[in-house]
Amino acid sequence: MSENTPANAEIQAPVSQAKKTNTRESIIVWIIATVCLVTLGWYARQFTFKMPGMGGNRPNALPKVVVREVTEDVVNPPRKYVGTVDAIQSVDIRARVVGYLKEVAFQEGAFVKEGDLLFAIDDEDYAARVAQRKAEVEMASTALDRDEKVLKRLESADSRSISQLDLDNARSDVSSKKAALAEAKANLQLAEIDLKHTKVYAPIAGRIGKKFASTGDYISAISTSLAKIVQVDPIRVVFSVPDREAFKIHATKQQNALRGRILLPDGTEYEKPGAWDFIGNEMASDTATLPVWLRVPNTGLLLPGTFVTVLVDGTTAQKTPVVDIMSVTRNVQGAYVYTINASNRVEMCRVHLGSSNDKVYAVESGLKKGDRVIVEGMQSIRPGVTVEVIPDVTAPTAK
Repeated sequence: MSENTPANAEIQAPVSQAKKTNTRESIIVWIIATVCLVTLGWYARQFTFKMPGMGGNRPNALPKVVVREVTEDVVNPPRKYVGTVDAIQSVDIRARVVGYLKEVAFQEGAFVKEGDLLFAIDDEDYAARVAQRKAEVEMASTALDRDEKVLKRLESADSRSISQLDLDNARSDVSSKKAALAEAKANLQLAEIDLKHTKVYAPIAGRIGKKFASTGDYISAISTSLAKIVQVDPIRVVFSVPDREAFKIHATKQQNALRGRILLPDGTEYEKPGAWDFIGNEMASDTATLPVWLRVPNTGLLLPGTFVTVLVDGTTAQKTPVVDIMSVTRNVQGAYVYTINASNRVEMCRVHLGSSNDKVYAVESGLKKGDRVIVEGMQSIRPGVTVEVIPDVTAPTAK
């Protein structure tokens, strides 16, 4: 073993020396490659800044913006409100006299006309009472006639043959009998009214609901409602609007500039348009809303208490300047847009916006047709800056 050791050592020494040489060469190559890449990057950057139209941060580069011209179009999207169908009239039918119910003269759920017979209460007692009151009237009338004849004879007799006391008593008897006759007539009238109220008639036209009494039940004046009639044609729809919109409706509905339409619960539009009925006289302090009523012809689909959607829009909408929704910015002073003048200089323009859809706003003031409005690139501009304009003629339209 000792004889082989020097030979192995001689073999390992060149191998170790070769590894060290390769490591140094790799490090040198890596350093040279890194320096070359950094140098190439610097030259490329300098070349890019010198190329026209490239390099957004080069000196004298203008911000690029997309511009669209203001056009005119009709923007008339309906405003939507939750409404409730409301009956113009509804009446609880109650008895005004007591007695046993003799007849129910209607079918539940039917449409009744004003004056139709609904209930009949046993009227035998009331008819007898009328006959009694008539007899009392007759008796009082006869007594009055007798006393008037007595008074007439006394007044025509010689004053020396009668006393003043007799004459005064005769006149007093006549007055008393007149009062008795008036009382008897009043009692007769009351009895006739009670007899008339044994028949219960429909006070309004409408649809009658469930009956709450049946034949044979004892009815009293303090009994619960016998039935309920709801007027269904025409009918009303009530909905609440915010205070600002309420004033607009109040100002324009007199000129029929707004119309109200109804969407049924299934989403279909009701075939009959609504007419403005009236606006509430008190603003709700907790919600700052005002109730508005529409009067609607009823084809039978609208039932009181049903929830519907009310659409309010203009009857004859006019064309107005429109701007893209993406071009409008807001701050505490209100809405504004950035426009471009003839020198491609940016200007801030305050606008008063009207109706909108999912694409554009109607502009009530601040812009006119042909003005150029920035719709893209607003993050890199400010008023007074000159920009490079990229025209865009594909402005959305109001539908």
